[in-house]
Amino acid sequence: MNSTLLLDITTHALLHIEFCNLDKKLTITDRNVKLNQFLKRAIKSNRYKRIKKNIKQWLTVAKLNDGLESLLLSEQMKLIENCSTDMHRFVELISMIESQLSTKVQYANARELDLQARFGQVLVCVIEADLKAIFDEEGLMTKTAQILFIGSPEYKDTFSAQIDKSAHFQSVLAYEDETHLRIELCRL
Repeated sequence: MNSTLLLDITTHALLHIEFCNLDKKLTITDRNVKLNQFLKRAIKSNRYKRIKKNIKQWLTVAKLNDGLESLLLSEQMKLIENCSTDMHRFVELISMIESQLSTKVQYANARELDLQARFGQVLVCVIEADLKAIFDEEGLMTKTAQILFIGSPEYKDTFSAQIDKSAHFQSVLAYEDETHLRIELCRL
């Protein structure tokens, strides 16, 4: 549970600094100051009571090395490797698909799916409107997830390559033609 809290606080801190950077371009020093302020507020929060020592340790180490943001980034990467649930890995896979295809993945029930709605050149849809139906409260995959792809063959190959890269999920072909591909993902 502490690992999940540590992952939450690193993610929230890094998101906080990115949102601050949108308002005004921040220097590295400004970014570290804002992160320091954010983490000091977190230490006082009851939510992060169990990881207070870890946060204080980060602040001390960062003060000596003058790099809180890089420290948080490296901690976040370690935590993702150690405590990622199936849901985290699924969301990461979806993010990679969105990035590679320059699109937004939609979530919809099969009956509500709009086959004409596309973001960019392709339609990619997880055929489930609510991820809670696929994952349990602890983030473990409890049933298979169907993903539908509609687009040109070149994009279909890119989509397939991203799915095949996943070392955490197994894909089973449910349907395929020249421009359509439907797969079922299940955890390994």
